[in-house]
Amino acid sequence: MERSGTHWVAALLNSHPQIACFPSQYWYPEEGRNKIGSVHFFDTLASLEGNTYKNTRDFNDFSFKYNNVFSDLVPLKESLSQKELLEKFIERYSAYCEKQKGTKDIVGESSTGYVFVLPFMDRLYPNLKKICIVRDPKDRIVSWHFNQVRKGRKKETDQITEEFAFSYLNERIIPEYEHLLSYDGDMLVLSYEGLHDNPQKNVKKMLVYLGKTASDKDIENMIQGGAFKRQTEKEEGYRKEKDGQDYTSGLRKGIAGDWKNYIETPLAEEIDQAMEGLSQKVFEKYNMER
Repeated sequence: MERSGTHWVAALLNSHPQIACFPSQYWYPEEGRNKIGSVHFFDTLASLEGNTYKNTRDFNDFSFKYNNVFSDLVPLKESLSQKELLEKFIERYSAYCEKQKGTKDIVGESSTGYVFVLPFMDRLYPNLKKICIVRDPKDRIVSWHFNQVRKGRKKETDQITEEFAFSYLNERIIPEYEHLLSYDGDMLVLSYEGLHDNPQKNVKKMLVYLGKTASDKDIENMIQGGAFKRQTEKEEGYRKEKDGQDYTSGLRKGIAGDWKNYIETPLAEEIDQAMEGLSQKVFEKYNMER
């Protein structure tokens, strides 16, 4: 889910000797920035289905976004049937994934928008393995606040208000939980807090689900490969730090329970109350540990 460690999990998996997972953080010193290479394949392509799926991206985004991987295919919408067009995109996406896989055995891709189009993903790629991370909504709201700060839409000193919290809750978080509950396909769902508190155990769960094994050393290398410090490494002179974090990287170190520093207790209780039923149902449906 959004603001729930997407790039952390991708980096963890990508650090396995037989698993490739993208996007990960790429450092471009000549540009002085990191670049995250998301392709938003499924949540953009699903827009062809009309109003069937919520929170899809505009199909024309393929024309100029996502490293132009699909840009030359966009005009074909006018001359091909939807079935033929989907086949072209699947062929291109499969080739792109194969390139990202390199010499490894399997490859995966991540996007927070995919939670809304799970049946569409299964239709295009039957038996696709899917991993979802859920996180305490209060911490997600704090993370969203700092995302807006980074983009210049809010000031860091702005208080997290009830209006701000429930806007994000109603527009994003609750619909995500509802989609998880309505989905009847195969998926592994883990909690951010569980992965944070016991990474070895939860990394093993992911590997079992993906049909892969790893030595204790491999698992430790995966954990180190996904570490925040590793993901935000830059050359001397390029880092712009505040409170030990590089605020230009686009990533923020997600500390479980950090909400206590930014959300007043009465508002926190309101958020918990609003999410209580949905959270319990998701944990029960996917046999998650609290």
